[in-house]
Formats: sequence, C-alpha cells, structure tokens
Amino acid sequence: MTRPGVTRRLAGFAVEFDRADIPERTRRAAVRTVTNAVSLAVGSSRSPACEIALETLEKLGHAGDVSLLGREERLGLTSAPLVTGVAIHVEDFDDAHLTTVVHPAAPVVPAALAVAEYVGASGADLVDAVTVGVEVSLRVGLGLGKGHFDRGWHVTGTAGHLGAAAAAGRLLGLDVARMVVALGVASTEAAGLQEAFGTMTKSFHAGKAAADGVEAALLAKHGFTGPVAPIEGRRGLAAVAGGGFDPDQIVTRLGERWEIDANAIKPYACGIVSHAAIDAAIALRGDCPEPDRIASVELRVNPVVLDVMGVSDPQDGLAAKFSVYHCFAVGLLDGSAGPPQYTTDRARADDVVALRRKVHVRLDPAVRRDEAWARVVDVTGDVHERHVGHATGSIERPMSDAALRAKCVGVALPVLGDGTAAFVDAAFDVDGLPSVAALTRLSVPRPAVAPSTTDDSAGAVNSRRAAGSGR
Repeated sequence: MTRPGVTRRLAGFAVEFDRADIPERTRRAAVRTVTNAVSLAVGSSRSPACEIALETLEKLGHAGDVSLLGREERLGLTSAPLVTGVAIHVEDFDDAHLTTVVHPAAPVVPAALAVAEYVGASGADLVDAVTVGVEVSLRVGLGLGKGHFDRGWHVTGTAGHLGAAAAAGRLLGLDVARMVVALGVASTEAAGLQEAFGTMTKSFHAGKAAADGVEAALLAKHGFTGPVAPIEGRRGLAAVAGGGFDPDQIVTRLGERWEIDANAIKPYACGIVSHAAIDAAIALRGDCPEPDRIASVELRVNPVVLDVMGVSDPQDGLAAKFSVYHCFAVGLLDGSAGPPQYTTDRARADDVVALRRKVHVRLDPAVRRDEAWARVVDVTGDVHERHVGHATGSIERPMSDAALRAKCVGVALPVLGDGTAAFVDAAFDVDGLPSVAALTRLSVPRPAVAPSTTDDSAGAVNSRRAAGSGR
C-alpha cells in the first residue's frame, strides 16, 4: 500500500502545529517524558558507556559549547546528543511505546535539548519539539509495520532518527520544504540492529539517532537537498526496511490522535515486555517457599518476550536486561528490578543463577505484550500462581507523578547530591522555564568543598568523574 505525500504530511505537522492545539493530557505526557529522560541522563552520566563515548568524541576533536547533563564537559551541537542519548537509554530504564517497542525519548530529547540550548529556546519550545519528535517517531514506527521489527531492526534507532530530525528542525525554524529534506536525510541514515541488544551499542543507536537528527536538520536549514518521498518512495525507507507498510498509521488523524499518550514510563530497568513477569514475581514473594525449595517456574507470555528478552544465561548486567529469566529471578529474590539488579555481580550471583535455571517460558500469542501468567511449583508439589493483566507502568496502570518523582530523585541523587531536588523540580516545571539553559545548569554537580589542608585539583577532577560510577 502506498500513499503519496506521507513525508510532506509529517513535515507539515512538525512545522505548523499550534501549541494551543495540544490537549492538556498530551502536553503533560510530553513533560513527563522530558522529566524522566533528563533525570536518567544525569544518573547515567558516569556510566562506562558514556565515559567511553565522551572520551572518544573528545579525542576526535568534538569539543563545543553544548551541555552534557550531569557533567561539566561540553561537546559540539551534533556530538552532545550522542552522549546524552546513550545516557538516557543505557540502563533501559527510560520510556517505551509498547505497540512499536520504540523508546522515543532517548533519540528525541537529546536532539531537542541540544538545539534548544543552541538557539536559546524556552522550556515550552522544548516541550513543543519533544511532542512533535516523539509523535513522528511513533507514527513512523507504526507505519513501517510489524515486519520491520520482526526482521531485526531496532525501531528506536530507525524511527528515532526521523523524530530527532523533526524535533531539531522545529527548533531551528525549518519551513515545510526544508523539513522534508531533514526527514529525508534522517531516513537515509536510519539504522539499528537488534543483534546489538545487551551491549553498549543498543544505547548507541539512540544516541546516534539524536546526533544524526540534529545534523539532518542543520543540513536542511543551510540548503542541502534530499528526496521528496524518503519514507513512502519506491526505494524509500518503507520499501527497503519496512514490513507491511501502512501509511494510514502515519497520517490518519495526525495532530488529533496522539501516540505520545500511550508512551509508558518504565518502573523497571529492563525491556518493557518483561515487566508483567517481574510484577508477577514480586506478587509471589509472600506465598512462595525459599528459593532453594522451588522446583520449577513456568511463565506464559507473548511471543515477543523471547524475541527481545530471550537471553537465558546472561554474564553481565547489560545482557541481563534482555533476559526474562533474570528479570523474574531478581523480582522474586529482591522484590525489585532497578539498576542494582542489573549489574554484572547480580547477573552472576549464585542465587540468581540457580533460580534462573528453574524458569521455563511458554509462548502464547493470546497473551498481551504487557500481560503474564506465572506458575511456581515447590518441592512438595504445591502450586503458586499469579496473573498480571497489565504491567506496572503500562497505560492501564501508569506511573503516578509521585512515583515518577521518586524514580527521578533516585537516579539523579548519586550524581547531584544536594542539588537533586532543585533539578527534578525544574524538570517537572520545564514547560514554564524561560530558558532551557536554566535546566541544564542545574544538572551539573556542585563542586565538592576541598579540605582546607590540601589543594589537589587533579584529585577533585577524578572524584567528580568517579561520582555515581557505581551505577
């Protein structure tokens, strides 16, 4: 199925929609998306993936004037979004749109933040751009079809390129024709392979989409040319990488029905399709015997769970995020599934490994993606069961603002210390900030007060770099 003008319709939406036409619920969803994303960026700013990305870009001469959340260093306009995107996505603790399995904030928010700071935009301008960028990402993800995901594309990396370009282009003031070019450049760069799941490269997909989106918008602004139908054309993105292209999913009621309303904030630091299994595990904690008296566990889940979360014996923390076996085990053992449950030490812990080996997965297409059945049999033959109809954090059971605030404080606190509350407050109030710079300034850790008997500036720098590295 084809329809002419799909890319131009998206471009027109990105450029021309009026802030006043965004429903309050939708705008609040965008603010929550920004708040969650920037807090994660701060919290993961010292992660190994971010340290490597930053060091590499600095060696390549990418220094500049754009802020990095949680850090004093600055990078160029197309480099800072790469590091920020890695930071937002590396813990897999961000947001997710369950239908497409796109994590839209990780590519879109870094692109919007960088350009907003560059042009001196307000917080409301940032929220406008994020609303546009997320909607474009999700609409493209829907339109590319289920086969796009089934063939192994990481939709956050592919559709995220276009969302990042749309967000950046809006902030740069592109007209419709130049926005088409920006989407065209982003379409030709769109990439990301599911084979990278469980490695740093997965978060690189999001960061690269953010960086490329800014680059695409800048090229378009300065007169670059591109295809007029990069999505729907005969050899466009849908034809080459799609799978059951449905242009109606992209353009129908665009600007009236908002997919960002269905963007879920994650309560657990792993793939979203395992969240119902974690809920079931936590719910079973009061009924189950001691773990060494469990004979077997059966999980009945949607087939997509093993497509994404099928690592049976993860050997490090990143791989553990893609193991439904590990997710259930830490849920039952720890009663939680935050970043501490996805370290290499926890992935290799004897109690976790022993319980993981007892977990068996039965696939059932009739089970929803955010649903799970868990059946635990103990050594005496007693059976303990739980059914989770919709996972915590899903649209049917959304995270409250209070829970989101607690999450944001928890991830940012190791980096910002006493400055955490002010930063999180500003993030929640981003729509009213006169300048995005007001938020980025609050994301930088306050310098520690050095002991009066020493003057070790190198030690202070090393301490700053090490702060929060336990995450």
